Amino acid sequence: MTDCAVSRVGDITPLKIQHWFTLLKAEGKARDTLWAHGQRLRSFIKYLVPKYLPSTILSDFSVPEPAALGRKNWLRKGEVTRVLEAANGDPELKFALLCGFDAGLRRNEISEALVNWFDLEDGLLHVSKHENFVPKDRDLRPIPLTERFAEFLKTYLEGRDQNQYVLAPEKTVKGTNKYRYDTNTRVRSHFVRCGVKCTYHDMRRSFGSNRASVGVSIYKIAKWLGDRIEVTERSYGHLAPQDQEINRGV
Repeated sequence: MTDCAVSRVGDITPLKIQHWFTLLKAEGKARDTLWAHGQRLRSFIKYLVPKYLPSTILSDFSVPEPAALGRKNWLRKGEVTRVLEAANGDPELKFALLCGFDAGLRRNEISEALVNWFDLEDGLLHVSKHENFVPKDRDLRPIPLTERFAEFLKTYLEGRDQNQYVLAPEKTVKGTNKYRYDTNTRVRSHFVRCGVKCTYHDMRRSFGSNRASVGVSIYKIAKWLGDRIEVTERSYGHLAPQDQEINRGV
């Protein structure tokens, strides 16, 4: 909350809490993101009460309402396969698509990915910090590579310097742009050609939704996405298939 001039516990006031959420909304944060921030803040402040903060500090605070249950706009696996196959003539585009659909990477993570993130011997993608990048969750995040992603990378990364950026290795800084190198226009145009309703972030949603739909645990999906369990549960938990264990013991 440094944007609200909060540098120590004693600076926290109801007015500054509300101002912080106003700033988050002005930045365009999604409702689920606001809800997650609210949950974390409330837990943190409850920990500080009453030793460091008065018990009344949360009396007028309520966690912002999350978005409606579930994230509806995502591509099913058959559509994902068709979209990927249609990109076979453009390796850079296909890399970006596979990062989203098969690994659930964020847009900035795709831009900042280094060759050494991809361990083809062990079949793992390691989202990790480097000189110009720190992951949103700030932790090393290992994600298993799908077979088709690993097969594509064998050729695409062959002979590349391990410390190079995968996309546009000659471009090393963001400059005035939000992303160091942005493939959004190319990806969006590809979706239009394929006749699908999809955005860059919908690829990440598709990754989580397709795995939840076949029974992959919410815990694993959360770890792969780098999201908190409660956010992942709210977004994808409703897609879990019927669990036959309900009949055990009957």
